[in-house]
Amino acid sequence: MTNSNPPPFFVVGAVRSGTTLLRLLLGHHPRICRCDEFEYVATAISGRTEWPDIDKYADQLPLHRDFREAGYRVDRTRAFPDIAREFLVQRQRTDARELVGATVHNHFDELLRIWPDAKLIHLGRDPRDVARSCVEMGWNGNAWAAVEIWIRSEDAWQRIRKQVPADRLLEVEFEDLVADAEKTLRRVTAFLGVEYDPAMLEIEKDTTYRRPSPRASRSWRDDASKFDVRAMEARLGGRLAQAGYAASGEPALRISGLRELGLRLTDRYGRMRFSIRRYGAALWISSFVSRRLLPISTWRNRTKLAIDRIDERHLK
Repeated sequence: MTNSNPPPFFVVGAVRSGTTLLRLLLGHHPRICRCDEFEYVATAISGRTEWPDIDKYADQLPLHRDFREAGYRVDRTRAFPDIAREFLVQRQRTDARELVGATVHNHFDELLRIWPDAKLIHLGRDPRDVARSCVEMGWNGNAWAAVEIWIRSEDAWQRIRKQVPADRLLEVEFEDLVADAEKTLRRVTAFLGVEYDPAMLEIEKDTTYRRPSPRASRSWRDDASKFDVRAMEARLGGRLAQAGYAASGEPALRISGLRELGLRLTDRYGRMRFSIRRYGAALWISSFVSRRLLPISTWRNRTKLAIDRIDERHLK
């Protein structure tokens, strides 16, 4: 991006918190670029003191479905931060719009190392709904384990709040977005420095998503068992109230060492059962062996691409 353009913004939050819906709404604004998923940038630098090896990074990028869909080009002669910034420059050139940003779910506090002046929009959602949805997607085998996804995201956001001035941060709740989309989007566009545009709600014309509606939002109150609610709340502890969500009122559940072991085992079994059902036993075995036992890169990469093709048919 040139110096005349404003710094980028990032939509951040746990998976299944509504970030895809929000980024699609933003991408329909006539002055805002499409907000691509940017996981492959933040994850690549997480926990590292040095930038990734460029050749190895560039070789792995085509394995990321979001990178393939974005269609970015990689200049291997440049340093990693410049490559990451250039991705957004390419998006801005393609979309020919003023504001550019991206969406990140994991390790998003690492983005500040590359974009120290970025604006960040955090989309929060009740962790019990995030966990329930993660189980439905097969990413976890039970709700108790799935809560960890929300906890890691919340920790990253709290680290950001300690580093970034308040005028560059905006907190939005998914529940508010579906209850009154226009009011919530007006808050977001004002934060980004542009006027609200009704075209933002026209996502049904060219995506598989429906415009926000309270009727389209199910809740853990409808779908989660009493045991799952108690297990989630036991793992969340005081974090639930700190995030502004009320407890269910169900009796507290004591997580003993034996019960925790059982929950971890059922999580593993649930994930395995889901994967075998979705991908078939042969592909699941191929994935397990190529990642854990015989990590042959060509075999592992071919298996991952096959899994991606199946996932693409199920992701919304």
